[in-house]
Amino acid sequence: MKKPLLYIKKNMSNHKLNNFQKIYIIFLVLFYAVWTIAELIIHPALNQVIADGSVLSQIIFDWILKNLCWTAPALILIKKFDAKLYIPAKKLFKNPVDMKEVLLVFCLEIAFCIINSVASHNGFYFRAEGLQECIAFVFVGVTEELVFRAWLLNASMNQKNKNFAIGLNAILFLCIHFPIWILYGNFIAYMTSFSFIMIILLNIFFSWTMLYFKNIWVTIGVHMLWDILVTILN
Repeated sequence: MKKPLLYIKKNMSNHKLNNFQKIYIIFLVLFYAVWTIAELIIHPALNQVIADGSVLSQIIFDWILKNLCWTAPALILIKKFDAKLYIPAKKLFKNPVDMKEVLLVFCLEIAFCIINSVASHNGFYFRAEGLQECIAFVFVGVTEELVFRAWLLNASMNQKNKNFAIGLNAILFLCIHFPIWILYGNFIAYMTSFSFIMIILLNIFFSWTMLYFKNIWVTIGVHMLWDILVTILN
């Protein structure tokens, strides 16, 4: 009996979480818990005081609160655990890129959104009022990419688990949309219509841009451009 017990004990010790992994998990639990409360409790309360979608509402919730809950913790963890990251922070923020390749990605993204809009509306469609909403996407792209790509994907990836890390990141990125879908009553519709698959595909695309260019600013730009195009063309 001693040998099997020793084997089990040794096997369990080999799979103990290190401090970095513990911090990663603690961040996930706190991050999702705090943001769920923010979306389902604080956001509706704010909308009762200030008109939903107004510039002031966006400043308070999307800029101030979201940066406190998303951007600040992500930047702190990126700096603290720089040595553990797949792409070091210095390279992540300053890695030189081929602008021709970046422009090609942007052009392909624009072409895809235009073709999709034309196919969906049986002709070219442009929603002028959507331009007023675009200011919010400056911060959405920054906050979401710093958390999900610069921190969560970067911290969970190594040479042996790239596909797993991207898949895990896609699920995490999908789940962060659940609270706002629940708030506006879209959760069941998005899930049953399989609209959520687009979120997963987008995440894979954003993840690819970060891994290919190894520069988070390119990924932020790609994310911002997508949000703007979707808002004004659909």
